[in-house]
Amino acid sequence: MESKSSSPAWTRITLLFFGHLLNDGYASLFAPLLPLLINRLDLSLAMAGLAGTLHIVLSACTQPALGYLLDRTQRLSLVAIGPFLTICAMSMIGQAVSFTQLLILMLVAGLGTALFHPAAAILVAGGNTTNRGLRMAFFSAGGTLGGAIAPLFIVVFVAAFGLTSSPWLLLPGLFSLAVFALFLRRHLPQPVRQTSNAISLRAIPHQLIILWLAIVFRSMASVSFFSFLAVIITERGGSPFVGGVSITVFLFAGAIGGFLAGNLSDRFSRKLVFFTCAVLSTPFFLLFLYGPLSLGLVSVALAGLFIFASTPVGIVAAQELLPGKTGLVSGLVMGFAWGVSGLILVFIGRYADLYGLVPVMAGAAFLPLVAGALILLYREPRIEENAAQSEKL
Repeated sequence: MESKSSSPAWTRITLLFFGHLLNDGYASLFAPLLPLLINRLDLSLAMAGLAGTLHIVLSACTQPALGYLLDRTQRLSLVAIGPFLTICAMSMIGQAVSFTQLLILMLVAGLGTALFHPAAAILVAGGNTTNRGLRMAFFSAGGTLGGAIAPLFIVVFVAAFGLTSSPWLLLPGLFSLAVFALFLRRHLPQPVRQTSNAISLRAIPHQLIILWLAIVFRSMASVSFFSFLAVIITERGGSPFVGGVSITVFLFAGAIGGFLAGNLSDRFSRKLVFFTCAVLSTPFFLLFLYGPLSLGLVSVALAGLFIFASTPVGIVAAQELLPGKTGLVSGLVMGFAWGVSGLILVFIGRYADLYGLVPVMAGAAFLPLVAGALILLYREPRIEENAAQSEKL
């Protein structure tokens, strides 16, 4: 599936970096626009949380199945269809005049994300067993960086042209997608079908369950703060622009953290890197919520640096537990885990309406400590264990 030279693989990964940036950049338009959508559509915080949850849950529920099918069929050209749906749906968000229309757009965007990530993960893995952490970190950084750039861009765009002008975002998005698809087509590997053996649930290693749970609790914190960061800023007297900047800082620092952690996990224990990053994020979340406003952006940056740093580490660790099932595993840890964690938004919105947003988010700040405790129970596999596990599946 891969040539001896690593050059074609890195060319493909670089293209997928930009595809990830494009898809997740457009998918990230919802959070910075949330304060404006709340006012425009008269949404409660619970309704706002439900909209974000539906987007995440649809993507989550379909990613493992899509990843499993992609492992077998290798229809990796679907990697371009996902961003197409995401771009179209999120560009129309400013035209939504009801909560129902907003939900439909979020569902379409969720399907786009579900199509993109498993196919891209298979192409990133590419059969190479070296530098897996670095390769996945570079790819993951594209999505995180897209999520960092989008909030700052959209608040400037809306301030200049208004929320209802969002359909104009279709033009740069679809043009960029066409360029991405054209060049990626030249660097797709030869398809190799996986074996058609059915997956045995009993053969799934217990270590994957422990790792998956740790990823879920870590993701609960990152999803919560990403979704309500701009709302917290505006409730404390900040402008929508400052809210957008805070999200940009949060995710940009996360992109750096993911790249560094992925590289370090190739040299040291993935378990150690995951644990360290998860545990260190909690104090900076609390500092953001209760510390002086002058330290707001600094605490947001450090929280983002650590909470997102473990993302590529967890993905590669899961892939190493089930070699040969890259699409399925990526769907489980990039999609299903993310979707389950997204369910927390409904509860955060509901209880924030009752008790206030900051106290509820303080509870979410301790979730990475739960992830850290779980990862201590995780045992990293040896190479021979990987081979044996692949035979069972």
